Amino acid sequence: MKTRSGIAFALVTSMAALLTALSATAIAADTVLPVGATEWPPFEYASPEGKSIGSDTEVIEHVLRRMGYAPDMKLQPWKRVETSGERGELAAVYSIIKTPEREKFFYFSDPISTSRTVFFKKKSLSLHWKSFDDLKAMRVATGAGYAYPEPFMDAVKQKKFKSAEETFGATPELTNLRNLLLGRVDLAICEVSVCQYLIKTHAPEFDGIDYSPNVIGSVLTMHLGFSKKWLNAEGLTKEFNAELAKFSAAGLRKKIFDKYGVVSDLK
Repeated sequence: MKTRSGIAFALVTSMAALLTALSATAIAADTVLPVGATEWPPFEYASPEGKSIGSDTEVIEHVLRRMGYAPDMKLQPWKRVETSGERGELAAVYSIIKTPEREKFFYFSDPISTSRTVFFKKKSLSLHWKSFDDLKAMRVATGAGYAYPEPFMDAVKQKKFKSAEETFGATPELTNLRNLLLGRVDLAICEVSVCQYLIKTHAPEFDGIDYSPNVIGSVLTMHLGFSKKWLNAEGLTKEFNAELAKFSAAGLRKKIFDKYGVVSDLK
């Protein structure tokens, strides 16, 4: 038969074990970071099994895990991703181009990758342009909510094109390539690696499409944006940058770029 002191000791021990377990659960929960992106292959997209993959996805996942976090990668339409990040429902979003408007809501990591934006078109269209004034008869397809190079955004505001229509949904680039084939638009603005990947993986559907080599604006850098409404977001950004620098210096980012066929000035 247990003595009162024995019973008390057992209760104290049980309570301590329970508190330890609850504490461990809380700590584990704190290490999970919900991170949002949209389908943008080869940088970020879903595997046939539904897993988030891609060059930027792998870089970000590896770096966050080296920091001790468990990234919970979520693929959704970009408008939803960005809004969820602004509200603090996501810890971070990617791959995001830095703009003054976005800097109100996010702390930006150092560059994850780079982006070259061009016009895709039908091969049957002979396109030679030097300025947007040469494209005044063109109907241009864009992705809703995307931050394109500033010269293009200014040209849209100035109505330099016959029309510039936003495409909504999870994969606007794919929709825009199909609209090119159907003759609904004349040009589709797209990151060169993204639309080349779609053309390759959907062959022979898009065999009749190529692109103008003129880079629109300058080469842009793409980032992980930490929501300013997420706890210790600024500290997370600094920690991420330090770990990213080590990861890249070891040649690990370059290996991931090579794996996905991504051409970048970054190492």
